[in-house]
Amino acid sequence: MKVSPSNFATSPSWKTLKPFILSTHLMTLDTVNIAISKLEKLDPDDEFAYENAMIAFLTIKGIPVIIDILGPSTTVVRSRTHTKDEIQFNKVSEIFIAPQEVVKSFARCNRPFQSKLYSSETREISYLEIADDWTKNINPGDTVYVTISKWEIQNPLKIVIITSPDKHLRVSDFDKHYGKGFDETIQQYDPETKAGAIVLYRFLFEKFRRHAKKDQKTYIITTAYCNLALYLSNEKADAIIYPSVPAKEMGLNFAFNKAVSTYDIFKLISVSRNEMLATLSDDNKMDFSELNIIHAKSFNTTTDEIIW
Repeated sequence: MKVSPSNFATSPSWKTLKPFILSTHLMTLDTVNIAISKLEKLDPDDEFAYENAMIAFLTIKGIPVIIDILGPSTTVVRSRTHTKDEIQFNKVSEIFIAPQEVVKSFARCNRPFQSKLYSSETREISYLEIADDWTKNINPGDTVYVTISKWEIQNPLKIVIITSPDKHLRVSDFDKHYGKGFDETIQQYDPETKAGAIVLYRFLFEKFRRHAKKDQKTYIITTAYCNLALYLSNEKADAIIYPSVPAKEMGLNFAFNKAVSTYDIFKLISVSRNEMLATLSDDNKMDFSELNIIHAKSFNTTTDEIIW
C-alpha cells in the first residue's frame, strides 16, 4: 500500500533528544526467561490474559526501562478518518485524545477503556498507521476524508525507548542511535543483569516491530509492558516512542499518557482536511493519493472550535 500526501514534515524528532538512562535492578537472566516463557504461552482469550501478562513482567523483579527527554518545540501529527456521515470536525476535542469510553480494544500501548494520545512524527507516517482501515469496504475510485492536526509540545516530557540489543536488526536511524547507547550503557552492569537486559529487549523489540492489528496477544503483551514501564519507572515517564511498523521503521510513533495530554502541554498549530482517492495498483493493492486539502481558517482550544 502507498499513501501519497503532499508537503509532510521530514525532521526526525529523536535527533533533539538528550542522552538516556537505563533503570534496572534485581533482574537476572533466569527471571527474564521465566517471564518470557509465561508471556509466550499467554492465551489471549483468557479473561485474565492482561493481568497474567502484568504478573509475568513483574516476576522479572526490576524491569529495565530506557528513558529520554523529548524537548519542547517537538511537533507531532494526529490523523482522524471521517465516517460517511462526518463532513468535517468542528470541535478541537474531536481530533485530540479519544474519550476513554470509546476505547473498546487493545492497541500497541493501551488496554480497553484506557486513552493514550497516539501521534506520529510526520503526516505520511500518521496516514500509514491508519491506511489499512481505509481499505475496509472501499472500492477503487472512492474517496476517503481524513483530518490532520499538528501539535507542538510545550514542556519537556519523559519518554520510554524500545530498541534492539542486536546490531544487525537496527535498520532505522532511531535504532542505530539508541542501540549504540544501549550497548554502551549496559556495560556498567554485572554479566547476569546485562544478559537479562539483552534477552528482554530482544523479546520486546520483536513484539513492538510486529504487525499486530489482528494479533490480540501481541497487543496485550506490549500494553502490559508500556503500562508497567510508564508507571514503575523511577522517572515516572510520560510516553512511549517507537518506530512505525507500517512505515517499515522509517518513522516514529508516540503514545502519550492521558495525564499529559492537555492543551497546556500540546499547542495546536494547524488543522487540515484531506480528500484522498483510492486506486488499484499494478500489483492489485489499494493506493491513496491526495485529491484536495482544505485548511481550517481558525481554531480555539478554549472554546473547542474549529472554523473552516
